[in-house]
Amino acid sequence: MATDGQDIWSGAYKIPWDEPGFSRRMLAEHLSQDHDMASRRLAWIDAQVAWIHGRLLAARPSRILDLGCGPGLYCHRLAKLGHRCRGIDFGPASIEYARGRLPEAAACEFVLGDIRHVEFGGPYDLVMLLFGEMNVFSPAEVRDILRRARAGCGAEGRLIVEVSTPDGVKALGGAEASEYECVSGLFSDRPHRCRTENRWLADRHVAVQTFTITETGSGRSRVYRSTTQARSDVELVDLLTEAGFATASRCETWPVDTDALSLWIAPAG
Repeated sequence: MATDGQDIWSGAYKIPWDEPGFSRRMLAEHLSQDHDMASRRLAWIDAQVAWIHGRLLAARPSRILDLGCGPGLYCHRLAKLGHRCRGIDFGPASIEYARGRLPEAAACEFVLGDIRHVEFGGPYDLVMLLFGEMNVFSPAEVRDILRRARAGCGAEGRLIVEVSTPDGVKALGGAEASEYECVSGLFSDRPHRCRTENRWLADRHVAVQTFTITETGSGRSRVYRSTTQARSDVELVDLLTEAGFATASRCETWPVDTDALSLWIAPAG
């Protein structure tokens, strides 16, 4: 499993969110109110939705695209406030959950698909890519996602992108190795041991996490990898400008409980 050279973004460089079993277990993490690992806890989502609705959209009914929408926690709430939302995610359990909340949020459409490949549609008043999702795609994929996001924006549309800060990514890569055992968890329904090893590739500004899962009964092991790219503010602004957005700016009023993430706003033009 390569973590150096040109192969860093090849193969399974992401956790397999789209595998049915993994997606089912991940849904439980999205909905958990004990942590902010997969999705934020609802109190923070409510605060951010209120900010999007009131501060960003001035309470005007808008068309919104949520890229990597998970179980629709933002879309559901925004739809109740009068917006029309389209969410795209490649976790089948998350999309099933999101669709299952309709017609509670009948102004939502949820698409099962990989945002690296599926059509975005449009035009939208707002495109959202939140919770550091942009950092876990390869540079080439990020450029393509941003280009298509810009194409999906209306004339006065905007993108909000929440990115992992360089310090946050570096801290992730420099964290100590850890290990735990559990009866069942995110990586398996069966008793297993999970060892997490972290690596910071300073020359690439990339953090690589390797998860080795060993089944307690059989001793069989499998390995997952999560790759996260750090970008400076200048690099981020350049990427957004290259995709066709006007000059992006960091938003200091975004409600968030960590300094490892920051929100940027990029107008369509």
